[in-house]
Amino acid sequence: MTSMQHSTSSPPPPDDIPFSRPVSPSLGRNRWAFLGLGEMGKRMATNLARKLAAQSAPPLRVWNHHADGVQAFKAWAADRGVPESAYIVMADIKQIVNEADLVVTSLKDDNAVKEVYAALFAAEADHDMTFVDMSTTYPTLAGDLERQASTKRGRSFIACPVFGVPRAAERGNLVLAIAGDYFAKKVVSHTLCPGIGKKVMDMGANVERAMSFKLVGNALELGFVELVSETFTLCEAVGADSSQLVQLIREQHGSPSLIRYAERIRNNKFDATGGFTVAGGLADAKHIRQLADTHNVPMPAIDVAHQHLTTARAIGGADYDWTALVAGERIASGQPPFAGKTRLEKYEGPDGP
Repeated sequence: MTSMQHSTSSPPPPDDIPFSRPVSPSLGRNRWAFLGLGEMGKRMATNLARKLAAQSAPPLRVWNHHADGVQAFKAWAADRGVPESAYIVMADIKQIVNEADLVVTSLKDDNAVKEVYAALFAAEADHDMTFVDMSTTYPTLAGDLERQASTKRGRSFIACPVFGVPRAAERGNLVLAIAGDYFAKKVVSHTLCPGIGKKVMDMGANVERAMSFKLVGNALELGFVELVSETFTLCEAVGADSSQLVQLIREQHGSPSLIRYAERIRNNKFDATGGFTVAGGLADAKHIRQLADTHNVPMPAIDVAHQHLTTARAIGGADYDWTALVAGERIASGQPPFAGKTRLEKYEGPDGP
């Protein structure tokens, strides 16, 4: 992109947002802030800054815990035609609360969410505020944050986890699962879609349900990765051409995600750029297993995927794409973890057989 023009400024089809467009009165003065500029965050913030600028709204306030994340965001935004006039870099969370009406967060994990929201909720504001968390957290944390927000007049909390990898975030092709106050959801949805997301799914008023649904969706993806890794490992073991398995998946299923996973595993392309890391997959698997256990739902595929992710991390793959969980399956079958094809030598111990 080399200009501020972007296709996401056009109205979405009716089915993409399950709420009518909000009418007056609106929430505050349409001043937005975005906290968390990681791989997902910098892409979402860039798209939001572009959309707000196209609507002549106030510049997006942006914040990140580490300065290098801010610099990465600025470079990313500049490369995509979003000028510095479209956003304001903030150093103080208290100042963000003073200057923003709607605060979006996209943070690394539960601990980061707790830390940032403790600072947000401690700050005083003389105007109504809506907080929108797009992080992936354990569901009960969302419930805690909603209760904390409601202790102060004029504050509401929305859970809005997203489905999609960084590459989808770059294109504004995320799916948003939103829950919380109805009017706040309307305002948030019509700003974030189109722009950050291509579709909004209404999860009702219960913010914990949105976060639970996010984990359900992630379990589905993790299960896909695990199954693809197992089938490709078997394909290699029996001596079949794994490129033909990629072709079969393409012809029989046509799912972009399945095809992407298959091509990464087949070609041993585990660079996580534009994807999702082993470390992130482990964090999700932990939450999924905890949620499943709480509701007495056995999920053996996720248990096995968790084991394989743990193996991949243990041998240096924490920052690899999560398709590198194939390493666990390969090791169990006597194949090299990240190379494939050539079999590992049998381990005979320090003193031989």
